[in-house]
Amino acid sequence: MPSVTDKPSGKLTIAFFKCDSLTKESIEEHGEYQDVIHNLFEPLLPKHLSLETLTYDVLEKREYPKDEELEKIDAIVISGSFEDEAHSDTRWILKLAGYLIKIYDEYPRIRILGICFGLQVIARAFGPSQIKENSKGWEVGSTRMNLTDIGKSIVWGEDEKSAKDLGTLKDHVYMQQIHSDIVTEVPSDFELLGTSEKCPVQGIVAFYPKDKNPPAFTHSHHHTLPSEPWCNIHIIAFQGHPEWHEGIIIPFINNYERKGTFDKDFAEEARGYTKEHHDGERIGKVLLRILGVA
Repeated sequence: MPSVTDKPSGKLTIAFFKCDSLTKESIEEHGEYQDVIHNLFEPLLPKHLSLETLTYDVLEKREYPKDEELEKIDAIVISGSFEDEAHSDTRWILKLAGYLIKIYDEYPRIRILGICFGLQVIARAFGPSQIKENSKGWEVGSTRMNLTDIGKSIVWGEDEKSAKDLGTLKDHVYMQQIHSDIVTEVPSDFELLGTSEKCPVQGIVAFYPKDKNPPAFTHSHHHTLPSEPWCNIHIIAFQGHPEWHEGIIIPFINNYERKGTFDKDFAEEARGYTKEHHDGERIGKVLLRILGVA
């Protein structure tokens, strides 16, 4: 029987902005979108910390956190979406972009994390940044992201010292992807994390002002923060999906093949790429480190 000391003494609270649903096959096997993101983070948490994932359907229900809920939220995670392009002027996208600016201005303690469409809508909100259909075609499956120096530090550094020793850090990371829209330029006050063969912006990051101390987290009793550069990160987003694996992506590929978006040869090749190595767990650890979890 667990002792009292085995019980979590703190709680990391994430607001998950659900911008779409997974396929029926994926939901039956792996749960809904919020379950998948929860299952990326929860196994990586230390025993003293529990995870609460609050889900807000910003697409269908236009749900957003109430002010009292924002007081306990440590981070917002914006999901992927196949519903609309991030550059479109549909009402739900305009509302989401405006809400992110509100959080940035009025609740700077809350970190903002974007995944796939999440990166694109962050670029839309904080622009100027052009988002368009990729003339080089779709990126599907495990894809190599070539890291910039700051990308190498954030993704592969283990502490402040190693994060500065760029010569010892890997210069790439692999992430699962499925997208045809891309961000073509880094928005103002952001830095580029990496690129791929087909996509010029695979990740972006925005830091807190250097002349101010980064705000602490609600889950930390001692107001401790991670070391640099992770403690200074306010917003981070990736075009790839650290939370996805082949069992989630392949049903999307199958759907696109049935609809004629992918021809048979491309779909078969894409299914093969989903089965290759990817570093989703590593990115999950990086995101948790940014949220004050060592």
